[in-house]
Amino acid sequence: MLKLSLIGWLLCSLAWRTTPTSCRQTRPAPSIQELLASQLQSYMDTRARPCENFYQYACGNWQLHQQPQSDHKEESPPHAQQQAQQQPVLQREQLEPSDTLAVLDHSLNRQLELLLRRNGSAEEASVAPELLEQMRSYYRACKRLKPYNLKKYLQLVQPGNGSHWPLLSRSQSQWRPETFDWLTTLGRLRAYGLNGVLLKEQVLPRWDDAASYSVYLDKPSAAETAPMGEGAIIELLLDIGQTKRVANELARQVDAFERQLHRLQELEDDEGAKEMQLGYLAEELPQLPWLRYMQQLHAVADDDDDDGDGEGDVDLLSTLIIQHVPYMRALEQLLQRQQPATLCNYIMLRLLAFLKQQGPAEISRVECVASLRRAMPLAASWLIGQRFHVASDEPLIADLFARLKQRFEQLLAENRLQLQPPIVQALRDKLLAMRLQLGFVQPNASEQVEAYYARVQLNAHNFYGNQLALLRLRVAQSHALLQQENSNNSESLSDMGYLVEHWLSSSSSPLYVKPRNLVLLPYGLLQPPVWHRNMSALQQHAVLGFALAHELLHGFDSSGIEYDGAGNSMGPSEEIAANARFAQSLGCMQQQLATGSRSLNEKLADYEALRLVYETFFGADMLLDRKEPRDPLLPQFSQRQRFFISYAQFFCGKLQGLSLQASQHLEHAVDELRVLQTLANYEEFSREFGCERRTKMQATQRCRVW
Repeated sequence: MLKLSLIGWLLCSLAWRTTPTSCRQTRPAPSIQELLASQLQSYMDTRARPCENFYQYACGNWQLHQQPQSDHKEESPPHAQQQAQQQPVLQREQLEPSDTLAVLDHSLNRQLELLLRRNGSAEEASVAPELLEQMRSYYRACKRLKPYNLKKYLQLVQPGNGSHWPLLSRSQSQWRPETFDWLTTLGRLRAYGLNGVLLKEQVLPRWDDAASYSVYLDKPSAAETAPMGEGAIIELLLDIGQTKRVANELARQVDAFERQLHRLQELEDDEGAKEMQLGYLAEELPQLPWLRYMQQLHAVADDDDDDGDGEGDVDLLSTLIIQHVPYMRALEQLLQRQQPATLCNYIMLRLLAFLKQQGPAEISRVECVASLRRAMPLAASWLIGQRFHVASDEPLIADLFARLKQRFEQLLAENRLQLQPPIVQALRDKLLAMRLQLGFVQPNASEQVEAYYARVQLNAHNFYGNQLALLRLRVAQSHALLQQENSNNSESLSDMGYLVEHWLSSSSSPLYVKPRNLVLLPYGLLQPPVWHRNMSALQQHAVLGFALAHELLHGFDSSGIEYDGAGNSMGPSEEIAANARFAQSLGCMQQQLATGSRSLNEKLADYEALRLVYETFFGADMLLDRKEPRDPLLPQFSQRQRFFISYAQFFCGKLQGLSLQASQHLEHAVDELRVLQTLANYEEFSREFGCERRTKMQATQRCRVW
């Protein structure tokens, strides 16, 4: 099918320089533009009416062209193949790519898997051999799992302070509640990456000096305290060998506690953030023994023995910033009313859910590579850069980003919000200072990446130990930022630790980093249909251009305006928020948020980015002659129609039903709604497709900020 042909074309083109003429057939291969034109037509459902449901029109046949791919058949023994075939169909379908980004990641994982299996090539001999061997050790250990067993983690990581997990105690008498301390346990597990359980501890750039770091203590987000639900709890407990009776009883207890915990989100922070020394924090909140938490965190992060019962050295004069103090006080009161076993089991379940996300969804080649990318994101990003970095691409992408900035600078100068000149100048300065970086790690940064992983020794026969060691390394490197003199340099080792801890650098999704005023574009995204240097300029703008514009606009959304051009929290947010036109524009978007994501900023970035990239490509003057020459490959569409179709098809995917509770915690709206609302908000779309006023693809009220 088409997707398989596209992936095959990618693999063949990447191997072109090193492969003999076996890939070079006398019959010319289709060009990238021909492939994309064929893909565009095959995904469309032209029976749908574009002015009624443009997502169905652009993506209605997408799923028909996605074929399930098996990674078991090539190497698995017959009995393993038979076992895989007997798995429920639903479980296998969940592992199939569900949208365009997942297709790209799946293709990327297959290519990385081939690299990891290819030992000792001349191409690799001089390029970070120790780093490659570490990655191969993790991959091989994953492949040797049979099966993946979450209980192993609980046997390796105990709550500390001489306590044990209640469910792993041989008898009820062995569980000693008097030895369990929730804050000590959280400090110990924080060193293994667990965060956002009861409270959150992070090392972040300072608000007044983004080049240096501080410890921030805060409450978890609403999404992090959202109840898992009894069904998810029971599933985790069954995974570690508990009986249905025990699982059902414990699920009811933990679910009741989670609902009480989630209600604490309603408390408002009327005291604001406070900066203080750790020693003084004990006086500010004497009911919470923070020293135990910090000692356990430092002990595990610094201790290679992994006994977990030591205490790390903590400087009482070190400063930290604490937020949401009323939540902290209410939390302590809530926990006082809980049985220690219930609280310990809740923490254990959250740990299991966290570790399950880190491991492979199934034991297969591609899933082990996906797990590797989560566990060693910098190493994987470096390897992807080695594979995908094409020097000739960088000027083209940089030029596209520069033209987006240029058009947005014109919008700022037009000053639709009628802001005061100093505010407009501050926004303009921030825009000019905004940087674009390709790849989390530059291809020539092998020495820095090797230095980052130098502390760990990975074993090709110990997957669980490898996983925990890498999680400890991630947290330790993040906290090491507190002792470093940092510069605002995105390639520095310090920034590596920051990005790994706070962003999913194993993903191919682009992002905007507010404290760095940086748009970061992973190399994994630079594949068709998102990018190819031989694509048409229209396709480049409609897909990659939109992605870049979306991230650029996050620098100017309701939270991005809090940051200045240097990444400090000193932007003109108060002055802009007080602007009546700005408030009116956000209010317009807020009305359309009820059926979309919980994030107003994501909707703002979508709406404004589509307008920005469209005007960047076609020009801002809509009175110009609209009769551009049609593409001979797709003569049935105007260029502007094809632009909107290409934009929409980046979001093609399986239609997934979400519960109301789940949809409330999505950053973006579901893809279908995201496309429909964004296009319905843009008058140029309606004009190009001739949509009448009462059709569904015309918003009752169109929203615009900049």
